[in-house]
Amino acid sequence: MRILQASTGEQTGDHALTRTEFQILRTLVDHGCTVWDLLAAVDGTVMEIYEACRALSSRGWIVLKNDRLQVAELPQRIKEACHPDFESVLARFEKLRAEAPWPTTEFFQEPIVSSDVIKRVRFLWERGDLFDRTILVLGDDDLFSLAAGLTGLPKRVVVGEVDSRWVDFIQGEAERGGLAVEARIYNVADPLPREWRRAFDVFVMDPVETRQGFRAWLSRGLAAIKHPGSMYFGLTELECPAKYWHEFQRLINEGGLVLTDILRDYSYYENRSLAKPETWQRTRLARQAPFPARPEEQCLWYRSSFCRAVTVKTPRPPLHGKIRFGRSFYKGPYTVTLEE
Repeated sequence: MRILQASTGEQTGDHALTRTEFQILRTLVDHGCTVWDLLAAVDGTVMEIYEACRALSSRGWIVLKNDRLQVAELPQRIKEACHPDFESVLARFEKLRAEAPWPTTEFFQEPIVSSDVIKRVRFLWERGDLFDRTILVLGDDDLFSLAAGLTGLPKRVVVGEVDSRWVDFIQGEAERGGLAVEARIYNVADPLPREWRRAFDVFVMDPVETRQGFRAWLSRGLAAIKHPGSMYFGLTELECPAKYWHEFQRLINEGGLVLTDILRDYSYYENRSLAKPETWQRTRLARQAPFPARPEEQCLWYRSSFCRAVTVKTPRPPLHGKIRFGRSFYKGPYTVTLEE
């Protein structure tokens, strides 16, 4: 598999593709289509799609031929970005991940299965939030950053992670593979580093599902992304009740974003942290089960929905400054998979 290199102004000009423009090119690159087909395939209002078509036409990248829209001459890297080889990315990712650290309940870690990590990366690509984008990932025991980097499509992926084991692993693999990925130790209880503020197009997180934890993760992400920008995050129903979802959606709306997607049960987790008997026996999941619940009989039962939101104005974080950090940051009344 050829790994694409980060784009430069010489390759794509000084015009950064919008999400809509990328979706149009991705739709047209293999075959032409009618305006109606395009409206059915691309996100956004009719007027936004029309505006994007005019912009691409003015660059000579799309043309109308025999009553069908078609691509004309595109920079080679954009053509390749419309056809990423996600199967090869998955194969390389699984080899890389085999050497990753073991998750720990100390930081509420439980990685997503590899194929679902690639599903997440692919969804960002489909929505125009991967190619040539700067991405911030807060907390990354899933190694989403490396999966995204293996596609060669993002301009830059930065990871903020509290566990030094994962920081060292991500940084090491990125350097060995020549990936546009960098990692540093960061605790979301602390203010966002100055150089990260309004520095990213996209924010990705799997927050802990407590009121305090979600608010902190959201605040750091909203301080990091620009407008227009996008945010992706996972939430369960297993440890996050509907009243929390309601509160979190309100925080997102008040912060200047709107939810565009909730992909139900999109990500399944490996359950490795619950495999050890000494850990399992100290959880509410085991202690309060009304029937035998044996760790060795686990299937892929723990799952989350994958959500996307986009900015409608410059985001406003609900919290600023340092946040008091403690066990309650991770553990709430609905948390059952942590040791008591």
